[in-house]
Amino acid sequence: MERLSNFIYNKSKLIIIVVAILNIVALASFFRFEVDTDFLSFFTAGNPKAEEYDRLNEKYQTGETISILMEQDSSLLDKENLQNVFRLQKDIEDIDGIYQVQSFIPSEISVQGHLFSVTEEFIDRHSDLLKDFIEDEYFRAEQFLSSDDSKGAIIVNLGLEATAGEVVESLEEIVLNEEGLTLSLAGNEIIKDTVWNYLIRVIFILPPCAIILVLLVFYSVIRNRKFTIMAMIPAGLGALWTLGTIFWSGQELNLVTILSPIFVVVMGAADGLHYTTHFMDNMARYSDRRRLTIETMRMVGTPIFLTTITTMAGFASLTWTGVLPMRQMGIFVSLGIGYAGILSLFFLPAVLSRMNLPTKSPRVQESRLTRLILEGAKHRAPIAVAFLVIVLVSALYIPRLEVVSNQLMFFKEDSPIRQTFDKVEKYFGGALPLTTEIVSDRGTDILRDYNFAEDILDTERELERLPGVQSAVSLFDMIASINEMITGQDDYPESPIVVQRLLTQIDDEDLETWVSNDGLRMMIRTEDIDSVDIDRLEDFVAEHPNIRMLSGMPVLFDEMNKLVVQSQIRSLGLALVLIFIMLLVTMRKLRGALVALIPIVITIIVILGMLSISKFHLNVLTANLSAIAIGVGVDYSIHLISGIYYFRKRGLGKVESVDSALSSVSRPILANAFGLAIGMSALFFSPLRIHMQAASVMWVAMVISSMAALLLIPSFYSRRNEQTEKRA
Repeated sequence: MERLSNFIYNKSKLIIIVVAILNIVALASFFRFEVDTDFLSFFTAGNPKAEEYDRLNEKYQTGETISILMEQDSSLLDKENLQNVFRLQKDIEDIDGIYQVQSFIPSEISVQGHLFSVTEEFIDRHSDLLKDFIEDEYFRAEQFLSSDDSKGAIIVNLGLEATAGEVVESLEEIVLNEEGLTLSLAGNEIIKDTVWNYLIRVIFILPPCAIILVLLVFYSVIRNRKFTIMAMIPAGLGALWTLGTIFWSGQELNLVTILSPIFVVVMGAADGLHYTTHFMDNMARYSDRRRLTIETMRMVGTPIFLTTITTMAGFASLTWTGVLPMRQMGIFVSLGIGYAGILSLFFLPAVLSRMNLPTKSPRVQESRLTRLILEGAKHRAPIAVAFLVIVLVSALYIPRLEVVSNQLMFFKEDSPIRQTFDKVEKYFGGALPLTTEIVSDRGTDILRDYNFAEDILDTERELERLPGVQSAVSLFDMIASINEMITGQDDYPESPIVVQRLLTQIDDEDLETWVSNDGLRMMIRTEDIDSVDIDRLEDFVAEHPNIRMLSGMPVLFDEMNKLVVQSQIRSLGLALVLIFIMLLVTMRKLRGALVALIPIVITIIVILGMLSISKFHLNVLTANLSAIAIGVGVDYSIHLISGIYYFRKRGLGKVESVDSALSSVSRPILANAFGLAIGMSALFFSPLRIHMQAASVMWVAMVISSMAALLLIPSFYSRRNEQTEKRA
């Protein structure tokens, strides 16, 4: 360590210049800034569910669907409202990229055997006829109009090649300018657009907030503005280099990776804080700047290296997950933590060795919490009982833990987009429908087969009896409904000639989205569907040979559930193994490596229990925070155990070495733990609910892991005789 310290001291100017150049390179990458909000990017290439979803959309030329919810105090079938809805529908049809627009207003109506085209002039003259037709005869009315007529839906289908962002922008402008109706939007593209706007706010507002919060915590410990800023510089530059790595590698920020700079800022600050506080402690002992650097590095150099690689290991374990954004975050945050560690080991000592230091060494005051920790560590039995109770309570709740993944989990309960989706689902079925396929290679000719039609209609009615399914619709239903509208007979027509005549009532463009060379599309509207319901649906499809495949956003999120569970088990196990090996290799003490893991095992159990108690449950982000917490939380054990061995080498006894280590490291450990937790509190200001959950988990993880390290580990090192300790 002395050789490294001398190198840093001698080459300090060069180190500072190199870092300055790298900062410029990282800043230059920002012109490549991009944000990806496509949920399909969560899946790795070759995922069968994602590929099936794309294949069905392309097969039936069905682009994304957007639901426009219309609300009015009076009936939407009143003359003025009918005119407003008709005008709105025409305005939407004029937008580039729109393939089809459907509502409760038909393009034609039949009155006493005569067909009339529905135009603005027709509504002005005969709104009463149109109202009666919609209420009594139109077969699609219930799909687009609520039972009290006060709420309606316009379903907009985008073309496959449409630029979804531009379409959404045009729709939002229409919604903003509409005066006659209260409008709101729902659908996958609306989620993506909303998330994009939220993420822009997150990246430009939350990292600075996190830095300010951590600075305030550090200042409360250091009590010196210059040293507080110096302690944060490695983490801040590490975050900048992380973003530079992301952008220069051609990657886009997404819902998960956008948290990378925040994780680096908050977690990477630990090493800078430890170096700075020990540097300040040593200023009174060593007036020579070179000796000051050497002794500080001797105390914290190895722990900084260890904490850097173990934190990197915690994030690196995410690279084995099947969820692509988590894998990307694992890579980028690992690199960011590595950057912050290198800067703490080289750049920070180089700068401190050259900057003007105060003539009087700053006094770092011992906080009340630090004194409580020092006192509490002496009461082994009560502390052990307290942690045992916490672990048992958490363990009792773990079996109730669920995996919850759906697109609306990103948003808070009171967010406008969530409320709109809830209303659409309540009145018209889910805004994110499912699709299955009827097996047939006869095209529209199969519609003339009465027996086949009856089988399919029976299958659909069976489907509608399953939990989570509101309705199942196909061309067979449309033919039956048109037949009822025209003849009054509530049956599928047996005559092929009649079926052919009824088919002419369906637009050719609409027909193309329902028929392919080897099948017919069936759309399933859902309501409060969950993972168990989807499993039942997939079993149902497997048991009925006349239908095949089940796809849609709910199915993709169910697939995400499975990947989340797999990644939770894999990343946790891998993180524990990697960190244990690293501790064993670097410490060369089996007992020290095992003891360092005890606070982490406790933390994992408490995190899982907390997710169950709070009903956050496991999702794409919270499921992997346990592995992250392992890499971060083990830092506290490393610093304390390293401190104990450091003071033993200086000749102190078992009790004195533990007390000295606690006095030396408890302050920076607590400052880092609470600084990290408070820094992550910036996520409470995020408009996304999933980020708030991440902040809550990190609070629990940091408090439990730091307290367990400071209160439990001393009991393993202060109760044996000296000779036994040396052999261990």
